[in-house]
Amino acid sequence: MRPFDGRRRLLEPEGAGSFLWKSFEASAAGAGRLVVISGGVGSGKTTLQSELLHNAAGAGALTLSATAAPDEQEINAAVLDQLLANSPLPIDIPSGLGTVPSTQSAFERNSDWTAVSRYTQADTRIPRGFCDAFLGLARERPLVITVDDLHYADDLSLKLILQLQLRIRFTRMMVILSQPDWLPQTANMRLSARFARQPHFHFVQLQPMSRRAIGSALSESLDGAPSHDLPAQLHALGGGNPLLTTALIDDYLAGERDGRPAVGPAYARAVHAFLDRPDIKLLETASAVAVLGDYGGTEMVAKLTGIDPDAVQGMMDALDLAGLLVRGKVQHPSTRAAILGSLAPGARSTLHSKAAELKYWNAATPNEVASHLVAAGETPAAWAIPVLRHAAGQAMLSDDVQFATQCLELALSGSTDEDEQRAIRQSLVHNTWRVNPSAVSAYGSSLREAAYEGTLDGPGCFALMRHALWHGDRKTFVRTHQVLSALPTSIDPQTEAELHLAYQWHFGPVVGKAERGDSGTHAGSALWDRTAAGLMQIWRRGGDRTTDASAERILQNCRLSDTSLEALAMAIMALARSGNSERAERWCRQLIREADQRGAVTWHAMLDGLRASILLQRGEVAAAAERARASLDMLGEHNWGVSIAQPLTVLLLADIARGSYDEAAKVLRRPVPEAMLETVGGLGYLRACGHFYLATKRPLAAVSQFQKCQQLVRKWDATAASLVPWRSDLAEANLHLGNTAMARDLAKQQIDLSTDHDPYGSGLALRVLAQASPPAERSALFGRAAECFQSLGDQLELDRTVRMADKALRTGTVPRGGRHTDQHWLPEQRGLAEQQKLSARGIPAQAVGVGQVQAQSVPAPARGSAVTRAERAAVPSAKQTEAHDATVLSEAEQRVAQLAALDHTNRQISSRLFITVSTVEQHLTRAYKKLGISGRGTLSKELWTRYPQLMASNGSSRSDPGVGNVA
Repeated sequence: MRPFDGRRRLLEPEGAGSFLWKSFEASAAGAGRLVVISGGVGSGKTTLQSELLHNAAGAGALTLSATAAPDEQEINAAVLDQLLANSPLPIDIPSGLGTVPSTQSAFERNSDWTAVSRYTQADTRIPRGFCDAFLGLARERPLVITVDDLHYADDLSLKLILQLQLRIRFTRMMVILSQPDWLPQTANMRLSARFARQPHFHFVQLQPMSRRAIGSALSESLDGAPSHDLPAQLHALGGGNPLLTTALIDDYLAGERDGRPAVGPAYARAVHAFLDRPDIKLLETASAVAVLGDYGGTEMVAKLTGIDPDAVQGMMDALDLAGLLVRGKVQHPSTRAAILGSLAPGARSTLHSKAAELKYWNAATPNEVASHLVAAGETPAAWAIPVLRHAAGQAMLSDDVQFATQCLELALSGSTDEDEQRAIRQSLVHNTWRVNPSAVSAYGSSLREAAYEGTLDGPGCFALMRHALWHGDRKTFVRTHQVLSALPTSIDPQTEAELHLAYQWHFGPVVGKAERGDSGTHAGSALWDRTAAGLMQIWRRGGDRTTDASAERILQNCRLSDTSLEALAMAIMALARSGNSERAERWCRQLIREADQRGAVTWHAMLDGLRASILLQRGEVAAAAERARASLDMLGEHNWGVSIAQPLTVLLLADIARGSYDEAAKVLRRPVPEAMLETVGGLGYLRACGHFYLATKRPLAAVSQFQKCQQLVRKWDATAASLVPWRSDLAEANLHLGNTAMARDLAKQQIDLSTDHDPYGSGLALRVLAQASPPAERSALFGRAAECFQSLGDQLELDRTVRMADKALRTGTVPRGGRHTDQHWLPEQRGLAEQQKLSARGIPAQAVGVGQVQAQSVPAPARGSAVTRAERAAVPSAKQTEAHDATVLSEAEQRVAQLAALDHTNRQISSRLFITVSTVEQHLTRAYKKLGISGRGTLSKELWTRYPQLMASNGSSRSDPGVGNVA
C-alpha cells in the first residue's frame, strides 16, 4: 500500500470517511497513524470518529474513545479515565503501571479512576506506563484511540498522547484527535504543529458538503435523481453543513417533495443541537445576530450579549463557517425562527427588550424598535410609548392592521396618562375594525362617553362613527358627527360626502338637515355635494342616468377606506338597480381584490355580500348562495354588525328561489342584531322573511313582515318609494288571502309611484296585477312585467314571471283564441331568458339559436322570434310586406307617434302604454324614418297630413288617448 504523506487535506465528510478507513487499514497492517481532524461546528468531526470506531470494532480492533470537556480540563487523567472506563478493556492489562497501587482491581471495578487521578498528580511516570500498556495491546490486535474536542484535554492525558505519537509509527495503533478550527489557538491546539513533523501524522480539515454530495445523499434517500435545483437550494439554506443539511433532507422527505426545500421540525432540532454547547456561548451569539438583523455587527452583538468582542468575532466566524450565518447575517427566516426557538421563552423576551432599547439609542426606525417591543410582549418603558404609536401609524399606511393593533395594545398597557390612553383607544377602534369588529367594543364605550362630553378629536370621531355605523347606532353617529362638525379643523368635502352616503346606506334617506348633522357649505364642495345628492336619489326614483353618473364618479374617485366603504357599496348598488349589473359586479370584484390585498377582512366580507346580491339579481342562484355563505363565514356571527342583513337576505332569497325551504328556515333562525331591523339592510331582510312566509303558504305572517317594511319607510321618508316595493308585496300577500280587489288596488298604487323611475317596482306590481286581472288581460300584463325585469337585467324575477305566465297559459286561463299579439310575448321572453342564462355561463347566444330554444320550450303554435311584443307589432310579416310599403307606420308606431305629437314625454308615453322607455324610443326612431322627418318638430304636421283620422280621434285638444295594448 502506498504510504500517506503528512500534508494537509481539505476533504468533505464523505471523502474524509474514506481517508480514515484507509488510514485504519494501514495501521492495522503495522503502519501506525495519528490523524487530527479539524472543522467547524457541526461539520461532522464526531460522526466521522464514531463511524470509524464502529467499523474498526467490526474488523476486530480494540477501540478506546473519550471526549474532553471544559469542566474536566483541570482534572489530571480525565481523558485517560474516559478511555479506560468507556472501553471493553480485558481485565488482565495493563500490568506495569509503575507506582499506582491497585490498578488491576481498578480495571476489574470498571475503571474507577479516582485513585488513579489522585496518584498521577504526584507521579509523572504514569503516562509512560499507560503508553507502554497501550503499545502492548496494539501488538496483540489493532488498536484505535479517539479523543474528541482535544482543546479541552487535561495536561496529563496530553502527555500520554505525545508519548504515543512518538512510538506508534511501526505499531498496529491508530490515534484520531479532533479540534475546532475557528477558536483562538490554545496551547492544546498547537500540538498539531508538533505532530506535523512526524511522517505518520495526517491533518484533515473538513469542508462543507458540495452540491454534488448533497445531490448524492438525496438520490440515495429518494431512490432516484432529485430535481435539478434542489441540491443547490439545500446547499444555500444549510451552507453545506452536514448536521443542518441532513436535517433539511429529512424534512424534505417528510414533506410534499415538490422540488423545493422544506424547513420543518428536523431542521429546528438540528439548529438547537448545533447551538446547545454550554462550553461556548454560540446560542447567545447566534440569537443576538438573529434579533439584531441589519444591526448585527460584532460591536452591537457584544453590547447585547455582554461577551468580549474578540470572542464574539470568533463565534460569528464559526457560525459563518458552519453555514448558519452568511457574512455575519441570518439569511433565511426559517433559520432565524429556529435560532430564536432554541431560547427559553423568558430569555427570548428579555433579548427582544434589550434589542429594542439598544436599537432605540442607536437611532433605529420606530418600526424596528416596535417590532422588538411587541415580540417581548412586556409593558414598555415611557420612552417606548411614542415609538409604538408612531410605528402603528406607519403600519396602517401599509395596511398592516395586525402589527398596528399589537403596537397600540402594548402602548395602552404601558401608558399612565388619561389623554394619551384615550388617543390610543381611538386609534385602536379605527384600526381593529377592519379585521375584528367585535374587538372594538372593548374601547367603544369610553369613546362614546367622550363624544357626549364633547372631548373627542377628529380621529376619535371618525373611529366612533365607524363603530356606530357597524352596530346600527344611529344616535351615536349623529351626535359624533355634530362633534366632528364643531371642531376647528373642517372636514374635507369628499369625506363629508362619504359620511352622508354611509349614513344613508345604513339608515335610509335623510329627512332633515339636523339629523344629517350638516356643518355648512365648504369651499370647493359643490361637486361632491352634487355627486352625493345625485346618488342619494336612488331611494326616490331608483337607478337612472343621474344615479349612474354619480355612481361612476364615486367609484372612480374614492379609494377604498373605512369612510368610503358604504359610499362605494351604494354606488355599486345604484349601477345594479339601473340594469348595469355586469359593470356593478366588475367594480365589486375589483374592490374585493383590493380589500384582500390590504388584509381588510371586514371590507372583503361586506363587499362579498354585495356581490352575492348582484349574482342573485342575475339569476345565478347557486353562485349567489355560495358567495353569501362565504361572506358570512369570513367574519363569523360575533363579528358581524347590522351589515349581516345583506348576506343573510341573499341566502334566504336564494333558498326560496330553489325551493329549499328547510334551509331557508335555518337562515331565519340565525340570530341577528336587534338594531339591524331599523336599517335599510334590515328592511330587505324583513321583506325576504315575508316572501319566505308566502312561499310556505303563511300569508298572514307575510303581511305582518310587509307592514313592518311599510312602517319603516314611512318613518324615514314616505316619498322614498324605491327603498322597498312594499305595496307590491302586500298586493301579492292579499292575492294569496283571496283579497283580489285589495291586491289590484295596491298594485295600481305601486304602478302609479314606480312607472317613471322604478322598473323593478313596476314589474312586481304588473305581475301581481296580471294574476288579479281577468284572463283576457293577463298575458299583456305579464308581458309588460317581463319587459321591466328584462330592462334591469333582473334574471331572477324575469324567470319567475315567465314561469307564472307559462303556468297560466298551460292551465288554460289565457284564451287561446285571443289576439295574436297577446299570446306571442311568452315564448319571446322565454327565449331571451334562456339566452341570458347561456351568456351568464359563457355560452355565446349564437351557439344555440333562439328558435331552437323556443322550439324546446313552448308548443309549436307559440313559437316566434326573440323580439319584444312592441317590436313584433312594428315589424310586418312577409304577407304584410306585400300589402304595405316601407313608409307605413305599424299600429304600435302610430300610437307612440300620436302621443309624441301631443307633446307627451317618452316616460309619459311609457307609462300610458305600459311599455319601456327604450321601446318608445325605438318606435319613434322607426316612425321618423318612415315619415321622412328628423324629429318631433314636424311630427304633428306630418301625422295630420298622412293619418288625419288618427289625429282627429283626439282632436286638437290633446286629450288622453286612452290605454291600449300597443305591444
